[in-house]
Amino acid sequence: MKDFKLNAQDHIIDDILSHLKNGTIGQGIARKYNYERKGNNLYFTLKPGEEIDPSDIFWFGYLTNS
Repeated sequence: MKDFKLNAQDHIIDDILSHLKNGTIGQGIARKYNYERKGNNLYFTLKPGEEIDPSDIFWFGYLTNS
């Protein structure tokens, strides 16, 4: 899963972007992925040389929801 897209309501996308900038796990995700917002969509692309860690995805989701 090198590329993926999330589609959600504006306030959810805003929360995700906030966590990417301010949350510990979010900042780790942001170091590994390039991301871009287009309307209600967030597009993520794994940066060259980076590897996916499923636990990062889990904790990012858990902490963004908190």
